[in-house]
Amino acid sequence: MKSRVFAAGTAAVLCLLLAGNALARNPHCAGGIQYVMQGLRDKEKGNTEDYQREMNKAVDQLSMCATEDEADFEALGYLGWAYAELDSCGPAGEWFAKAISAGTAKGDKKKVVLIETNRDHYWTMRYNDGIAAIQTAQSAYPEFTKKPSDEEKELYAAAKTSYETALLKLTQAKLLRPGHSQTLRNLATAYALMGDFDNAETVLKNALVEIPGDSNLTSALTTVRANKANGLLQANKLDEAIGYYTELVKQDPTGVDLYMGLGNAYFTRAGAKQDAAKKADYKLAGDAYATA
Repeated sequence: MKSRVFAAGTAAVLCLLLAGNALARNPHCAGGIQYVMQGLRDKEKGNTEDYQREMNKAVDQLSMCATEDEADFEALGYLGWAYAELDSCGPAGEWFAKAISAGTAKGDKKKVVLIETNRDHYWTMRYNDGIAAIQTAQSAYPEFTKKPSDEEKELYAAAKTSYETALLKLTQAKLLRPGHSQTLRNLATAYALMGDFDNAETVLKNALVEIPGDSNLTSALTTVRANKANGLLQANKLDEAIGYYTELVKQDPTGVDLYMGLGNAYFTRAGAKQDAAKKADYKLAGDAYATA
């Protein structure tokens, strides 16, 4: 699974146009938009306390706006914007998506593009930060699943911190832009590089629910499952390995490597058995090798 850094986007779109006459707009919508713009101005000036206060007020006003005037999709986009500024990526992604959907339904392509560009600005920052953190972790301690020596413990700890940053940033990116295949693959990659194949598998399985049939996600899931199964085998967790390989060959009856792994697991386990149990495992190993 390859990671990729996206070129940094332009600064957050500050030119979203206020729709319609100000007098015709719901006061909570208009007020919330004004708080967003004022907050951004204070952010540029370094007035952090005012900026935070205004963004929180923007969320309050625009949340009321969203219940009172659902048709004002631009205001919904501003609500996503305010949440993104406050690092609340889940709500930000939800409101950006609602704004884009509503704007698309109205056929207002120009304003939809502005909202998408604004969302993608915040997504790009988190995504690139996540990829950079993976690269930093790999540089610090390439084989993270290998137990560190005393001399390597500091490097291992640094890599762990970087991987945790990667998980945070890529999770935020996923929330901002749901259903984005590359973000989901790289989130799974971060887990897999840490040896956390269970979470990597869960991310990819859920991703394929969001994006059914995506070939890259399917390939990534196959790789993660194979690595998880091999990890169980290498750790001598033979019963678990056999159970997992058995599940995998049912899902992929043509998986040669999977049948070889299953055969190896049975063959290794046979060495610890006696008499009939030993013969049974050797036979099962032979069957698996023959199928491969």
